[in-house]
Amino acid sequence: MSIPNKIIAGDSVSWTEVSFISALGSITSANWKLTYSLRGSLPAGNVDVLGAASGGGWNFQLSPAQSAALNTGATRLTWYWQAWAQSLDLQQRCTVGSGQLFVSPNLAAMAANTAFDGRSQAEQIYAAINNEIKARVDGGVSVEYSIGNRSLKREPTAELIKLRSHYLTIISNERRAQQLATGQGNSGRVGVRFK
Repeated sequence: MSIPNKIIAGDSVSWTEVSFISALGSITSANWKLTYSLRGSLPAGNVDVLGAASGGGWNFQLSPAQSAALNTGATRLTWYWQAWAQSLDLQQRCTVGSGQLFVSPNLAAMAANTAFDGRSQAEQIYAAINNEIKARVDGGVSVEYSIGNRSLKREPTAELIKLRSHYLTIISNERRAQQLATGQGNSGRVGVRFK
């Protein structure tokens, strides 16, 4: 399916689907309508986008108002979609794809005094782990304590270090994917010359 996997709230978004083969046979705009249903954490943003017939396929469009309703905050949100085809005679229906898309906030729509943290979730967790380790090294945090009949035991520092390494790998993969997506190449590629 050709729906973008990343959009910015408030932008016009369009994509095209071509005809395809499913378990029900050939799916074309001559006999089928194709719809994308987007659902997420903001009920006002839930939308069904019906494709406009174009040749044998379909064109889809989200208006700026529709995409703005997908993210009204300051953090990236995950939305889920399903694409489904229904025969024009309404006798058959099938789900033809599903997935998720990420909707980044529209910085221009945010008030100038609004806090914004553009780091990924992995980068934010990595920073929190580093802060926790630093607090423990500085001696300001106890690892276990009890108050009355309640107790709290924090993760051992060795486990935090393992977790930090895990999130550093995730961040490295995110950055590599970002480089590839923006055409900056694969930083892990090794060139070889033969004589």
